[in-house]
Amino acid sequence: MFKIIAKRWLLWLYLLLTVSVLATFFKPLEFEHTTAGIIVGTVIVTVGAVLIAALPAYLIAGVMGGIIHLPSWLQSLTAVSVYILAGMPSIILGIIGFLLFVNAFGFGWSMLSAMLTLIMLLYPTLVTAFSQLLRPFNQRYGMAAKPFGVGPLELLFRLSPAYQKGKVLDALILGWATSLGDTAAVMLTCGALTAFPESIMDSVRLINFHIFLLAMDIPGGMPEARSLSLLLTIFLLFLFIAPRLAHRYLSED
Repeated sequence: MFKIIAKRWLLWLYLLLTVSVLATFFKPLEFEHTTAGIIVGTVIVTVGAVLIAALPAYLIAGVMGGIIHLPSWLQSLTAVSVYILAGMPSIILGIIGFLLFVNAFGFGWSMLSAMLTLIMLLYPTLVTAFSQLLRPFNQRYGMAAKPFGVGPLELLFRLSPAYQKGKVLDALILGWATSLGDTAAVMLTCGALTAFPESIMDSVRLINFHIFLLAMDIPGGMPEARSLSLLLTIFLLFLFIAPRLAHRYLSED
């Protein structure tokens, strides 16, 4: 009984804190410098990075979850790579993306460079989220599936998503929220143009970088930065609520 009451109080305190933070933004909204190119470019880069990073991250999560077996030294190397990227500051990833994709590969300041940089940022997040799903699934169903001739890839790509489709969607949305909230990793690779992008090689200003420029470099841009921060905060809160609703809807199928 005490735990139930404590959880309810914590929930109300969280809601009160959220409302208090959002209330500080409630002033007339301004969007003088924000263009459709910024919104479209942000969606393309962030969603594209999540979808491209999902497959290799899911495979690595299968290794860390015990579904796919590799030599012990290769499994250790895989785990270390995840931990190193997870602990690396995002500005370092931005510098690596600038040196590697913008300069060495010649992609320049473009959506492609920003997308590839975000993939490095999202890789440990998605691997961790997916491995937390796959490890208990493997412990519960992995041994039972072997007598039926179910291989590791079938267990990983067919059975697990069928049983955990809502949770997999949770992990993808978590990755999207992470990519929307990080500025340092993309500010060195995306460029700063606000025009509507026509190809993946075009420069584009992502919305998180746009908010930074409005607040720091553009005269009189703070009110618009506050307005965009409010909308982005509301959207991120929606992203945390949407998976629960989607999971409930998918579980009814």
